[in-house]
Amino acid sequence: MWYSKYSWLRVFTPLSWVLSKLVEHRRSRYSKNTKRVWNAPVPVCVVGNITVGGTGKTPLVIWLSQWLIHRGFRVGIVSRGYGSKASSYPISVTERSRCQEVGEENILLHRRTLVPIVVDPQRVRATQFLLKNHAVDVVISDDGLQHYRLGRNIEIAVFDGTRGIGNGLQIPFGPLREPKKRLSEVHWLVAKNESKFIDLPAFPMQLEPIEFVNLGNDSALGISEFKTQYSGPLRAIAAIGNPQSFQDTLDRLEIQARVEAFRDHHYFRVDELDANGSVIIVTEKDAQKIRELPMDAGHIWYLRVDVKFKDNIDGFLGSMFREQGLNVKERD
Repeated sequence: MWYSKYSWLRVFTPLSWVLSKLVEHRRSRYSKNTKRVWNAPVPVCVVGNITVGGTGKTPLVIWLSQWLIHRGFRVGIVSRGYGSKASSYPISVTERSRCQEVGEENILLHRRTLVPIVVDPQRVRATQFLLKNHAVDVVISDDGLQHYRLGRNIEIAVFDGTRGIGNGLQIPFGPLREPKKRLSEVHWLVAKNESKFIDLPAFPMQLEPIEFVNLGNDSALGISEFKTQYSGPLRAIAAIGNPQSFQDTLDRLEIQARVEAFRDHHYFRVDELDANGSVIIVTEKDAQKIRELPMDAGHIWYLRVDVKFKDNIDGFLGSMFREQGLNVKERD
């Protein structure tokens, strides 16, 4: 309803305005009282959003980590670990970590970046633990744009350029965690796909499909190879914030599959993934949970995607990080 033309939600505009003022007041308490904010001895870069779910934040964190690593910096990541149920915090993500302990997104981040990752609902404590146990030049906070107790040198906000900010109302009457004007205050605004709804300068990024990877044996097939080998109708499953984005990607690839949507962060049961003679396609995020199930997953493939920017942004990012003390040199 947040992203559809349900005009009756507009009756909540006054209450949404009150909620937005409360959010702004909470933020001002930290900006006006610096003693409430903990600042790390190294630059902290927050990658977040002002809307609920499905913006491409995790792929951007992977891309940014790799961008910094390729320039010689030691990167560490801290995360709340949405849905995690560890016995104690902070907790480091390792090869033995499980999704219910640290969250499936952090398993994915670990697999793709191999950098130290610490999970804790209290991000200050996570950052302190990370810096105590690892030599790190820069900390990336995965989400946490609204976690103001952790001081930050750089704020990056990412939003879905296709869906925009919906009806523009505050949670629970709309998708906004903070008022729209918050987007004009960050250092770098990134739009997944071209932005059609927000009149702000944003760098468009695409999630480019790279290959399909088999969950049974980790073999990979290029997009065209996969389409040739599996040409018939397929099952597609997604438990992400915006399942329609997965459907749109499959449609662009001309893969015959209709996405079955589950709620975000849903933990699948084996019977929900019964092949019945069909190949199943899932997102890379969902694949992390499926890996842990006691089943033969040879009929399940996940689509690996990488972030691609329309324009060369090395100069912009280099300047942004140099201002925070990281000597980012231009690459040949």
